[in-house]
Amino acid sequence: MGNSIRTIIFFLIATLTSATAYGQGLSEIDVVKASSIFQLHIQHIFIGSSLILALMCLAWARALRSYSMAILALFFAIKSLGVLVAGGVSLLVLFTDNTYLLKIENILFTNVANIILLGFTIKFFELKAQGKTSYQLLLCLAMAMMMTIPLSAFIEATSNWYLISFLLTICLVALLYVTIKVPKSKGRLTDIFSMILLVQLCFNICAYVLFYGGYSAQILNIVDIVAYWFMAVMVAYLMGRRFYFHIQDEKLAQQQVLKSLETSDLAQQKLTALQQESQEQLESRVQERTLELNIALQELEEANQELQEKNTLDELSGLYNRRYYDQKILAEFRRSRRNLTPLSIVMVDIDHFKNVNDTYGHLAGDKCIVEVSRMIKSLLRRSTDVGCRYGGEEFCLILPETDEKGALALAEEICENMRQKQIISNDKCIKLTVSCGVTTYQQEKDVTPEIIFESVDKALYKAKQTGRDRVQVGLLSEI
Repeated sequence: MGNSIRTIIFFLIATLTSATAYGQGLSEIDVVKASSIFQLHIQHIFIGSSLILALMCLAWARALRSYSMAILALFFAIKSLGVLVAGGVSLLVLFTDNTYLLKIENILFTNVANIILLGFTIKFFELKAQGKTSYQLLLCLAMAMMMTIPLSAFIEATSNWYLISFLLTICLVALLYVTIKVPKSKGRLTDIFSMILLVQLCFNICAYVLFYGGYSAQILNIVDIVAYWFMAVMVAYLMGRRFYFHIQDEKLAQQQVLKSLETSDLAQQKLTALQQESQEQLESRVQERTLELNIALQELEEANQELQEKNTLDELSGLYNRRYYDQKILAEFRRSRRNLTPLSIVMVDIDHFKNVNDTYGHLAGDKCIVEVSRMIKSLLRRSTDVGCRYGGEEFCLILPETDEKGALALAEEICENMRQKQIISNDKCIKLTVSCGVTTYQQEKDVTPEIIFESVDKALYKAKQTGRDRVQVGLLSEI
C-alpha cells in the first residue's frame, strides 16, 4: 500500500512539473528530463518492491515447504528483470558489451519468465502425473520459446517486440487451455487461475493497442508494471486460497476422525453395557467367536499354504516352477558368496522330446515329464538340493555347497538312470535319454546368477550338439 501511494505521489509531481514547465515557458528538454526522472523513480520503486515480493515468496516457500512457491519466487524475480529491460534498463551491459547478447536480452528474460510460469503450472496442478497431454503441450511450448531466443538477434526492434508479445499471447492461451483440462480435484483453484490469465491477456491486448497507437515506450512499460503487479496480487491470492483449502481439508479430516472416535466410543459404551447386563452370555459369545476365528485362521493358513504351493510348484511334474527357481538361485548365490562355498547348477533336457509328442501323443509326453521328474526327485538326496521344471522338457537343479565333481556325478547318474528306464504308455514302451549341462560357481569375480545360467545353458547346448545322452561341463571363464 505504501509503495502504491508513493507511485501516485511521484506521478502527480511529474504531472505538475510538466504543467508548470509549459506554463512558465520552459523548454521541451526540461519537460523530457522531468518525465525521465519520474520514470526513473517508478523503476526504483518497482525494483525494490519486486525484490521484497520475491523474498516474501521464498520465505513463504520455506515456511510451507512448497516447491510451487519457490518456482513462483523465481518467476517474479525473472519477470521483474524482463519488465525493467523492456523499460530500457539493460542488465547485461554491466557484464558484457557483446551486441548479440544485448539484442536478445529482452526476449531472453521474457521467455525464461514464461517458461518458469509453465513450470509453475505443471507443478501446481500436478500435470506430469494427472494430465500427460497438457504436460507434453507445455513442454513443447517451452522448447519452442527457448529456440526463438537466438532468432531475436537477427530481427529489428519492432519485429522483436511483436515476437515477444506473440509468444506471451500463445503462452497465456495455452495455459488457459490447460486450465480447462485440469481434473476436477483441482477445480476450486482453476477459476482464479483462469481469471489471472484472462486479465493478463487483456493487458497484452492493451499493449498491442498502445503500440499501434504510437504511444511511447514509457507508457508501454507502465502497462507492463501494472500487469506485473496485478498478476502478483492475484497469484498471491491464488496461493492463499490454496493454503485455505488445505486447512479446510485438514479440518474436515479431523472432523471425520473425531466422528469416527465418537462412533467408536459409542460402540464401546454399548459393549460395556452389554457386558454388565450379561457377563456370562458375553463370555460364551466370545468363546464362540474365538473358536470361529481360530477355525477361520486355520482355513486361511491352509488356503495360503495351498496358494503358496500353487505359486511355487509345477502342477504336472510336482517339482518347483521357474518362478521359484529365479528366487532360489538368487538366495543361494548370495549365500554361496557370503560363506565362500561352491554352488553348482545342473540343467537337464529330454532328448528328442518333440518326436515323443508327435509319435505317442501329448498325454504320453506328459507322462514322460512326470517320470523324469520322479527320477530327479529320487536322486536329490539332500534337503538343500532343489529341483525345478524350468520350462517344457527342461529341468534345473540347484545344488548348494556342491563342487564340480559332485554335480558331474549327479548328472551322470541322471543320464544312466534314464538309459535304463522304460516308460509304458498305452501298452507302448518309450525309451528316453537326457542331456545335461553342469556349471559350478566358485567365487569368480564379476559373476551373476544370469551368467551362471548362461554358462550351464551353453554346456547343455554342447551336450546336444555332440550327440546327446551325455553330460557337458561349462566354464564360467568362457562366458
